[in-house]
Amino acid sequence: MIFILISILLFSLNNVLWKKNLQTVTIPFLVGYRAFFTSLISCGLVFYYYDFQELLSLPYFKITIGSVFGVMGLFCMLTVIKNAPLQWLGIYNLIGVVFTAVYLFFVEKIVLFDSVFGLVLIIVGFLVHLFFNKEMDVKITFKQHFYLLLMTLLFSTSSLIHWKNLASEVPALVLISNQEFVVFITALLLIVKTQTYSQIKLEVRLNFKKVLVMALLIFSALLFSFLGLKVTNPLISSLLFLSNPLLTIVFAAIFFKEKIKLYTILALIFISSGAFILHLQSV
Repeated sequence: MIFILISILLFSLNNVLWKKNLQTVTIPFLVGYRAFFTSLISCGLVFYYYDFQELLSLPYFKITIGSVFGVMGLFCMLTVIKNAPLQWLGIYNLIGVVFTAVYLFFVEKIVLFDSVFGLVLIIVGFLVHLFFNKEMDVKITFKQHFYLLLMTLLFSTSSLIHWKNLASEVPALVLISNQEFVVFITALLLIVKTQTYSQIKLEVRLNFKKVLVMALLIFSALLFSFLGLKVTNPLISSLLFLSNPLLTIVFAAIFFKEKIKLYTILALIFISSGAFILHLQSV
């Protein structure tokens, strides 16, 4: 579970860089450029550490299906998040936890009640954040609700498929390389359709350093996330990731001098306590 907590910290830092870089870079270009580096790093490590014959025996259809669901979820999120309040993203993330819990309990027959107190503390902390961080002045359309619901189902399904892949001894590096390559190809198609060659060349030169930093951060976050998912179940992972928006607020306060409110600190205390209890029960 320590791996998951590290990945949450890294993803939260990445959110800060995402917010900063999107002020000057378009979404498809930032996603594609970042995925180019993460694909290059992960593919290089895969071929360095694993035998070619071993790689040929892996279930690439199942791996790619999980990656495709994840990429579709990412673009559904990006379609909405630019105009919708983060409040709604948080609500739909909580719906994703419920979806995962139902699947694990009824399909995988996993008993979830041993960790109920820690789970409740995390949910209470997240609900405190949602209750006090109301941004309902900005209404979202039925279409945006549809995209958020679709995002939730796609991300949850991707997580469950990759959990199964990890359980069947598929290396985490292979999952990352496959997923990032699918992200890169998808983003590249969008970039080619919307930007000229000269625009792409200029963007590549201007944004090299900051995108490379972002790529290293997201690669590390994905690696720790998959390593953590391998030794726990997707419900615990998705519950812990509810702290992601809260930590993003903390890092935004550090890097952008934004104020942290008392309810944010209170919510973090609840979630941290729940995570600590889950950790004690897992050792």
